[in-house]
Amino acid sequence: MRFGSVARFGVVGLMWGISYFWIKVVFQGLNPAQFSFFRILVGAVAMLGVLLFSSTRLPRRPAVWGQLVFIAFLANALPVLLVELVDDALGADAGMVSVFNASVPLCVVALYLVRRHTGRIPATLVAGLLVGFAGVLVLYAPWNAGAQWLSAAAAVNAVAALAYGWSMLLMEKLMKPAAEDGQDMHPLVLATSQAVIGVGWAAINLPNGGFDRAPQFSAAVIGALLVLGILNTGLVYMCFAQLIRDEGAAKASSVLYVVPVVLTLGMVLLENYQLTGREVLGMAIIGAGVVLARIPQHGAPTPTPAGAGGVRPVRSAAEPTSAAH
Repeated sequence: MRFGSVARFGVVGLMWGISYFWIKVVFQGLNPAQFSFFRILVGAVAMLGVLLFSSTRLPRRPAVWGQLVFIAFLANALPVLLVELVDDALGADAGMVSVFNASVPLCVVALYLVRRHTGRIPATLVAGLLVGFAGVLVLYAPWNAGAQWLSAAAAVNAVAALAYGWSMLLMEKLMKPAAEDGQDMHPLVLATSQAVIGVGWAAINLPNGGFDRAPQFSAAVIGALLVLGILNTGLVYMCFAQLIRDEGAAKASSVLYVVPVVLTLGMVLLENYQLTGREVLGMAIIGAGVVLARIPQHGAPTPTPAGAGGVRPVRSAAEPTSAAH
């Protein structure tokens, strides 16, 4: 297992996991619509600056931009639209929402199986993702949600998870080696283009509450916004794209299991949260699942989905289930 991949995996899991604490700071001065717009705007400006000093350039072909817009729609715009249709989608039981976020890797595997033979996905990878998901179930005890599993909020979160998983497959397709079909895309270009397109999606949503009150920019709010925009939305997302290109969407998506572990431990350290035995067991199971999923597969081919529906020839957060990290 290469050190670079392990380092990127750790950075993505850590930064996305602690984003909750930065978001709490930002919400002291911005409402959700304003936060979404300014975060992605800061990320886009930062990534364009990085791109300017690199040897890569944004794509020129309209067809490629069409694919990128569709990826951004699946990962960013669609979840927002669904939440607007169901008022209590974000207010649903936190455990249930977290379980749907953690179901994204399984959605990726399911979409792989729809497009390819099962033998192309290592058994240890699938087993690891299942064990990791079981750990999330133990950590959050979603059975406490009861009838909410049959609600419209549950349906919204399920569709958002599936859409985010689909977007990862399209990212993998778009970044696959040029030797296979004559085109590829560097993770820096993908991350920058997604940030640029994301500004447009966020601007469209800005009238939905973004003008309810004036933003309050304190030093703390600006600092948190810079961390979330430059790091999580820009550079960390680029690391995630690199993981997808190097390891495939299914294996890279296992980083989403690290997020709730980092979040829970952060609550213990920063908010004096008291862990229960069940939560400790859940995190241990998640850790075992991640290790199992990331066991190196010598000689095993990386699954490459066929052009998955919709747009061709291509292809998730926040970042988990929205790019809120």
